[in-house]
Amino acid sequence: MDLIGIIPTGKVWGLILRDLITEVRSAFAQAEKDISMDILVERPYPLPTLAYDVNLGKYRVEGFFLKGFDIKTEIERVHDITIDKVLLLTDVDLCDPPHMNGFGYADTVHLFAIVSLFRLQKGANKFVLKERLVKESLHELGHVYGLDHCSNTSCPMSKSTSVFEIDAKSKEFCTRCVAMLSDSGYGEYWGV
Repeated sequence: MDLIGIIPTGKVWGLILRDLITEVRSAFAQAEKDISMDILVERPYPLPTLAYDVNLGKYRVEGFFLKGFDIKTEIERVHDITIDKVLLLTDVDLCDPPHMNGFGYADTVHLFAIVSLFRLQKGANKFVLKERLVKESLHELGHVYGLDHCSNTSCPMSKSTSVFEIDAKSKEFCTRCVAMLSDSGYGEYWGV
């Protein structure tokens, strides 16, 4: 069973995290992938100041990944555990040039995913925001597990360029993505 550690930053906290854990675990269980999720910090971690790009007016994802790696390493050392993958959550506008307007990003080498509520909030009440966060978290974690973008527009692994496309997705992986997850545990990104 993989342990996915969650690191909330900025103003991301509260019941939305509990609901996220429940629904992401459920979606992976339906895909026959047994995971455990735990919040790695006692309160939201401060935004990494070095991640802010003054010229772009946005936060670069690599600054979050670097800080997340430090947090993961320290928690593994102190508690003598292994954290297999990390999901960072934030509420600021992210970029990973040349990709300037993403909802989230994945680092498939270090097995880190990041999702921002910043763009997901557009026209959303609390319920819609939670649904979008779950779907986008499934998408980025899917990349961390080696899944590529899916042509099935209802699959969480389909590419989204707007919140409306995220809203149209399901919270269940399609049969193609389930087969990749359950067959070997890693999808095509990993050469399987």
